[in-house]
Amino acid sequence: MKKFLFVFILFLTSCGYESVNKLDKLNYTITKYEFTGNQQVNKILKKNFNRLQNDKVTSNEFEIFAKSDLIKSNNSKNQAGEVTNLTLKIIFVFEIFKNNQKIKKISLTESTNYNSDNNKFEQKQFEKILIKNLVDKIIKQINLNLLSIE
Repeated sequence: MKKFLFVFILFLTSCGYESVNKLDKLNYTITKYEFTGNQQVNKILKKNFNRLQNDKVTSNEFEIFAKSDLIKSNNSKNQAGEVTNLTLKIIFVFEIFKNNQKIKKISLTESTNYNSDNNKFEQKQFEKILIKNLVDKIIKQINLNLLSIE
């Protein structure tokens, strides 16, 4: 039993695992942001950017202005004319400013395909989950872009 406990403690202390994209290790602050476009997508973005607004003084303080579009399109229909396959596509255009000077303009696109559901309520709930997942992917790309700016 003592050997097992020793090996277990050894693995826990020597692992050294640390998340790469940890929010408290970011070397930038978002001082101001404005979003236009799709309200559902912007709500998710605002929630994330509120976490990145803090009182830390860093050398990298950014202002972000973004426009978002959510496009839902039909891919295929069955013989009865009912939609069977759909695509959700989110397009973001970000302008990043530092010291009132435009540094970068970034265009990001994420999309996914999914099958239609006869129950429209369940389909709407599933679409909300898909939109959140797509926005989370874009948020990770934004964080990587902001981390790369010197």
